[in-house]
Amino acid sequence: MSLEFLMPKILVLGSLNIDFVYEVPHFLQPGETLSSLSRNVYAGGKGLNQAVALAKAGGEVYFGGAIGKEQGEILLNVLQENKINTKFLKVRPDIPCGHTFIQVDTNGQNCILLYGGANQSLQEQEIDECLSFFQKGDYVVVQNETNLVGYIITKAHALGLKVVMNVSPLSENIKELPLDLCHMLIVNEIEGSSLVNLSASDEPKAILKGLIERFANSIIILTLGKEGSIAGAKHLNDVYRCSSFKVEAVDTTAAGDTFLGYVVCHDSAQDPLEKALVCAASALAVGKAGATPSIPLNSQVDEFLAKHGEPQHSKENW
Repeated sequence: MSLEFLMPKILVLGSLNIDFVYEVPHFLQPGETLSSLSRNVYAGGKGLNQAVALAKAGGEVYFGGAIGKEQGEILLNVLQENKINTKFLKVRPDIPCGHTFIQVDTNGQNCILLYGGANQSLQEQEIDECLSFFQKGDYVVVQNETNLVGYIITKAHALGLKVVMNVSPLSENIKELPLDLCHMLIVNEIEGSSLVNLSASDEPKAILKGLIERFANSIIILTLGKEGSIAGAKHLNDVYRCSSFKVEAVDTTAAGDTFLGYVVCHDSAQDPLEKALVCAASALAVGKAGATPSIPLNSQVDEFLAKHGEPQHSKENW
């Protein structure tokens, strides 16, 4: 990624979780007791995953959030190993770290049980202090795994920061958030259709159109799993489509977070939208177990693209 200007700083104000990952023959059913095939413990959380992806993609990344004292060093070590600035990370001695229990089946699909812990302890004063360090044009990345998400979006937008929101996990509070203030919204079919009262089975272009009409100031990226992604914005005349790479999935846990990290880095580098949508990083991520351990370096993505070429692109009018 060759840059001829000063890259914006990127702040992730988000979640950090300890992931307890169990490989299972199939997802647990009500009333069922099932022996797992393996158990591993990883550093994760959508915020941490996205921060690592941003850093590995070449961004100057800062992290704002909170961890518990017990086991928190696991999360702190990952941030430091990936050269992510932790000056705004808080330690809560009396609150457990956020954590998840993740089942991964033999097809690489996952289901996740989340406990918020320290991720739900953010305070307005801490957010104000954190945001004041950044300048107009810098980026703030948020998800729906912490408290005060609406406050973060409103304050960051008022300071001229570019807010990127990953609308996940989907919950009742989503529609109350000031999403119209976001520079970019990244959603899957279930999340996107819910925001515009459509069905996930509706035509992706119809879902995208509904999102663009509702969030007229935002770039909308709709991820379609194995079908790639589709994107557009009110100020653009075209719809951009990008297919995915056909790879064998081992674990899809951090695929979406990896995609977001690389998309935001491309956007901050002023790369065209069609380049940002190339999902080679996600293709590499699903081929390896774990969340942050599966996220590839920018150099690995370049090597993959040199070997496999870019996926099919298309651009069409509304």
